[in-house]
Amino acid sequence: MHKVILACVLSTALLTGCGTSAPVSTVSYSLAAHKTIQSQQMQQAVYTALQRYGWQLQSDNGSQIYARFNKQERHIVDIRIDYSERGFAIHHVTSQGLNYNQGRDSIHRNYNRWVRNLDQDIQSNLSFIQ
Repeated sequence: MHKVILACVLSTALLTGCGTSAPVSTVSYSLAAHKTIQSQQMQQAVYTALQRYGWQLQSDNGSQIYARFNKQERHIVDIRIDYSERGFAIHHVTSQGLNYNQGRDSIHRNYNRWVRNLDQDIQSNLSFIQ
């Protein structure tokens, strides 16, 4: 009997741990109060990160960038990056092939990895601005 219960617990843990869905990550970053940069410098830091990771710039109105990532025509995601001289935020807009569930606010975990990479690269680019 104990073996059956243990087997059930282990199989449930494995199935739960192997899921590919995760809560949709929304990144928000603010510069330190003493640090000042120009909006164009923030824009360039974002552009450099997008280019490094293969995102295609869709549009930029001076405070919002729309970009798309297309992974082998199977996984496509559109994001919006709000930016200013004080910081930036990355938001999910739409996606295909990533099991996005608006009600549960979940998506394939790769989306969060892609956004985390962008976030870290933008912050790295900003660290070089005097």
